[in-house]
Amino acid sequence: MVELEKIPYQFGYRFTDKDNIKHSYTISDWEISQLYRGCRDRSKAITAEEREKEAILKVRQKLEDEFLSKKDLYFIVGNLKNHSKVFMIIGIFYPPKVIQNTKAQNLSLFDL
Repeated sequence: MVELEKIPYQFGYRFTDKDNIKHSYTISDWEISQLYRGCRDRSKAITAEEREKEAILKVRQKLEDEFLSKKDLYFIVGNLKNHSKVFMIIGIFYPPKVIQNTKAQNLSLFDL
């Protein structure tokens, strides 16, 4: 059995909710760690430091640019028994954004 390499970085989201409460959640999802590893391993940079910087940039671009602008992003959150009030992102669900017809949104039942 091959041991999975622990990456030396944590990724996450900071945001303010509709009630103006600030949140900071770390992502503990295998997929994000694997995204980092894949970006680093596919990098054409010469030094390990340059490959790491490039991988971090690509993960950040995916988390910020693609997920926030092109996807309908949902967090699957969880906590630990010993830290029941501290939540983390244990999964990310990101279906494509659905562009709704504004005319259809404005119709009432009797307009059909």
